[in-house]
Amino acid sequence: MNILIMAAGAVGGYFGSVLSKTNEVTFIARGEHLEKIQKDGLSVKSVTSGTFVCKSKAYGSPPPRYKADLVIFCVKEYQNQKACEVISNAVTDHTTILTLQNGLGSGDILSRAFGREKIILGAAYIEASKGGSGLIVEHGGVCKITFGGQNEEQTERLKKVEKIFKSSTIEFTISKNINDDLWQKLVFISALSGMTCITRSTFQEVMSQPSTRDITKKLVAETASVASKLIPDFSKDTVSNVIEYLETHKNDLVSSMYQDLLAGNPLEIDAINGAVSREGKNLGIPTPINDMIASCLSLQDSRARN
Repeated sequence: MNILIMAAGAVGGYFGSVLSKTNEVTFIARGEHLEKIQKDGLSVKSVTSGTFVCKSKAYGSPPPRYKADLVIFCVKEYQNQKACEVISNAVTDHTTILTLQNGLGSGDILSRAFGREKIILGAAYIEASKGGSGLIVEHGGVCKITFGGQNEEQTERLKKVEKIFKSSTIEFTISKNINDDLWQKLVFISALSGMTCITRSTFQEVMSQPSTRDITKKLVAETASVASKLIPDFSKDTVSNVIEYLETHKNDLVSSMYQDLLAGNPLEIDAINGAVSREGKNLGIPTPINDMIASCLSLQDSRARN
């Protein structure tokens, strides 16, 4: 199967490299990262999958006649418009697009660009980072993908994607309610990303200070309160489970949005805390912590974009 990875960052680089062992994978990348991959391959140092070099081809945009069977969409929210333009010529009526983007909204954007029937929603659970140009580091712990269809008409597309992942060593699950899973992850990431960015601190520091730890717990409950109104039978154990995970792994958790903040990059705030804030307003549910985080971080986001 021809699999196009948009793009070869931490998430796309890792999962694409593992998939390349059993599929024809093509990476989209840019700058020195692209040059390094084209010259030496994409190096992967992984607790889960070992150390290896992926020799898949990489380009700044797909070759003119290239057509993808599957596109794995892993860009940041602020890169969506450009990314859709880049992959457009590689998408046919038979192409399926699996989005693993953090937060909410990528499914709608991709549906408007390419048709809802092509879009499979997913979530990646992985602790990984770019270790430099041409290098992806996967740090261990949970390393899996969950994905699911938006309606029953996507059953055949789901089967094809399932077949691709079954041929690999990637742990995956097919969700019967992917929107529930996306909100489960949003409860987690709104706390991790939101609190580290607004405090400009590591998550270990956030959870070591009683006052910020208390705000973090309230933020988890606040986001879950929105999810419980939107998602039928949303798990009542979400709040306790997420808080327990955050407490247990506080020394190891690193938010990609926090890394973007430190690097002076745009932020995915609109798809994370901003998304919770908007949904809360639509439902008449107060979300004061998400509101504050989204409003304050919008200043840094605007500076970076301009």
